[in-house]
Amino acid sequence: MTNAAQLNNFSQLKMDKNIPIPGQYIVRFQTASVVPAPYSHFYTLKLDIASKDELTVDFDIKYLDRDDLDEDDLLDEGFSTDDDYAWKGNVPAIWIKQFQDILAASKIIRKREESEFEDFVEIELEENGKMVTIYPVDKERWSYFLQEFMQAVFEAGGREKPFELTYLEIDGEKQSQLDLRASFAEKSFTVTKSNGPVKNLDWTQLQKIMDTVYKAEFVPDNASDKKPSKKGKYITAGDGLWYQLGVAILETTAKSKDLEKIEALFNALSK
Repeated sequence: MTNAAQLNNFSQLKMDKNIPIPGQYIVRFQTASVVPAPYSHFYTLKLDIASKDELTVDFDIKYLDRDDLDEDDLLDEGFSTDDDYAWKGNVPAIWIKQFQDILAASKIIRKREESEFEDFVEIELEENGKMVTIYPVDKERWSYFLQEFMQAVFEAGGREKPFELTYLEIDGEKQSQLDLRASFAEKSFTVTKSNGPVKNLDWTQLQKIMDTVYKAEFVPDNASDKKPSKKGKYITAGDGLWYQLGVAILETTAKSKDLEKIEALFNALSK
């Protein structure tokens, strides 16, 4: 299918999902205007699809409205004084299909519509020999997709490592350990039980696991920088600290059952 036919024949895109869409695409994203600094940002993602196996991206992100924030404010929120980032390079070809699938499934309009409560997304592509701009209606879906794509870029560019989390349970002489690893660049999610074989997990499980684990309150001051040896259940997730459930990982409210859900989650994964 030629670039000239892209916009006018989304039905064929839906039928031919295994066929790459060659060409250049520009995606622009900006957080909703109600999102405050230091979280508010804007980025441009340029995709050059040369073939079914070759994807080059040119990525540039800028954070907005930070002039009134001092360094302590930024650090307290987990940022630095300069979080702007630009990178150009190759991203694994799996993202060609990911991009094609969401583009083919999206409802689009040609008129720009903005809301202070919604993220802004626009896509520029070639139609009949010229670049045109379209706007997906399902902005929330695109926001989630682009968040994952941005993480893939960060990994490919070496800015961030794949997500890793270890759950350790110690009961006397008995120890059991689960190692989770999720690569956004490769869009792969695996679990390894006590140094056993690597098992593939469905990618959709990652968000559920993160939502369950990080709903609880993590208290770094109560955590340890040494691997534990005493009875307990512990989590470490890339910051070098070990958080014990009930000591450094706490319930968010008096009636919440966050810790119970975390234990049930890892018990299920260990089977």
